Amino acid sequence: MDKISLPTNTGVAAIGIKTGLIFPNDDITEIAADTVKPFVENDDIICVTEAVVARSQNRYISCSELAEDIQKKLNLQPKSTLAVISPIASRNRFALIMKAMAMATRGGKVIVQFSMPFDEVGNQVMDEEFATTRVRLKKVLKSLREARENTPQLNVLIREIIAALKLQELGYNIISIRKITGTGIADLTVKTPEGKLGVAEVTFANLQKAKDKVIEIKKDVEGAEIALAIGVDLGHHKVIVANAESAEEPKIYDYSSQLESYHDPDVVYIDELGSIKFSHPITGMDYRDLYLEMIKEGNAEGEVLFTNNPLKVYDRGYINGVCISAVHERDKLKELFASFGAMVPVITLKDMGPGPWGVIGSNVSDFEKGVLKLLPGDADGTADAIKTKIKETSGKDVEVLIFGDGAYKDPDTGIFEMADPRPAIGVSKGLKSAALRTGTKLKLQLDTLYNKGYTKEQIEDILKNKTDKVTGESLGTTPRNVTSIIGTLADLVAGSADAGTPIVLVRGFQYAKPNK
Repeated sequence: MDKISLPTNTGVAAIGIKTGLIFPNDDITEIAADTVKPFVENDDIICVTEAVVARSQNRYISCSELAEDIQKKLNLQPKSTLAVISPIASRNRFALIMKAMAMATRGGKVIVQFSMPFDEVGNQVMDEEFATTRVRLKKVLKSLREARENTPQLNVLIREIIAALKLQELGYNIISIRKITGTGIADLTVKTPEGKLGVAEVTFANLQKAKDKVIEIKKDVEGAEIALAIGVDLGHHKVIVANAESAEEPKIYDYSSQLESYHDPDVVYIDELGSIKFSHPITGMDYRDLYLEMIKEGNAEGEVLFTNNPLKVYDRGYINGVCISAVHERDKLKELFASFGAMVPVITLKDMGPGPWGVIGSNVSDFEKGVLKLLPGDADGTADAIKTKIKETSGKDVEVLIFGDGAYKDPDTGIFEMADPRPAIGVSKGLKSAALRTGTKLKLQLDTLYNKGYTKEQIEDILKNKTDKVTGESLGTTPRNVTSIIGTLADLVAGSADAGTPIVLVRGFQYAKPNK
C-alpha cells in the first residue's frame, strides 16, 4: 500500500495496517514510523496497540516474581490467609495472577469474593436466574425465621422455602411458590433439570397424602409433566424428595451442614451449589473451578464466596492481607475496606508488580511457564517518541495513541470487555490536552429547522454558516473523552490485533486541539 486514496466526501476513516511480527527489544518507534511512512498525512492519528509496545519493551513478569512482590507488599508470613476481592472472570487476564496470589501465601489460604451474577465487565460468574432466586429465597427465609418466634405457624412457609432451596441445589428452577390452581395451591412450581414443568406439594410428615394431593394439582397446571411430593423435617434438617407418580424410592437429603449458609442471605456459599456448574455462555468455563484450580497449583487452600458485599470475607476468619482485584472499581473498594477499619494491608492490582499499572491489563504470555505480559512502561513517552520519529522520516505532523481495550459493551452478550484501565494507555502531547468531544446533535438541528418550514437549501446554508440559532434546546451529543473514542475505534478495527494489524491509522477525526 503506497497511498491511501479516500473519496473527498469521506468523514472519519480508520484503517488497520500490518507490520509483520514484533519481538521483544525491537525498536517500536522505528517500526511504526517506517510502516506508516508511505501514506501518512498531516493531522493523522497513528494508533498502536499496547500489546506490541509492551512486547518491544520486554514487559514480562513470572508468577514467582509476582508472588514475591505480593508477599513483600502485604508482609505475608507462611500459611497466611489472603482475601481476593472482585476479580474479573478471565483465564487470559486473571488466572495466573490468582496463582501468584496463592503462591504468596506460602501454603496458606485464599478466599475469593466473586460479585454476582456478573463481574465488573459483564462476564457471567453465576447464572443470573439462579442468583436472583437464591438470594430472594434466603431473604424470605431470614424474615420468616425472625417472625417465627411470635407466629409458629410460619413453619409451614419455612418448610417450603427450605424445599425450594434444596431443589435449586439439585438443578431445579423455582418458578413460583404457592401458585393458585383450579383445585388448590401448588406449593412449588418448578422446572426440572431436564426442562420439564413440574409441581410440588410440601409436607412435614405424611408423604403419601402429599403424593395424592400433588397428582390432582398437576392436572390443573397446563403443561405440567412432573409431580413431586417433598417432606421437610425442620428438627432433623432433612428433605425427602419423591416422584409422586413413580415407584422409585424417595431420596433423602441432609441439610444440617448448610444451615449457616441458608441463614445468610448476602452470600451464596460453595456448599449450597453441590454439583451445579456455572459455565460462561461464551467460553464455556466455570471460573469458580478455574480459580480454585489455580489456587491449588499455587499450593494454597481455596474458598469462593459469591456476594456483592466484599466485607463478608471477614466472616471467614482472620485475614492477613487483602488484594483488591477489580480493575475499574479498585479505588472505591480500597476506600470501602479502609472506611471499615481494615487492620491489615490492602493493595490493588495496580500495586502488584512494576509500575505504572502493576498487573492491571496484563495478559497471559506463557500459561505453562506462568508468564504474564504487562502494559507498556511510559506509554506517553513512547507515543511522543513515535510522533517525533514520524516527523523525522516523513515530515508529517501527527498524533500518536497507544490503545488497549475499547470502551464497548456488546449488546448481545452484555460484556463490557475493558480489562485495561482505559482505552488510551498512552498519548502524545497534542492529544493529552484534547477537550471532551461535545456538540449539538446535527439530527436535532436539521429536524428543528425542517419543522420550522425552512427549505433544504436554507437548512444547508444555516448549518454551514451558523447564521441562525437553530434551537433553544440544550440537547447535545454525550460528552466523551476524545482519546477514549479514538482508542475504542482503533481496538474495534484492529480486533485485538488478531488480524495482524497492530497499527490503526485514523484520518479525518475532528476534535478541539490545544493552542500551540
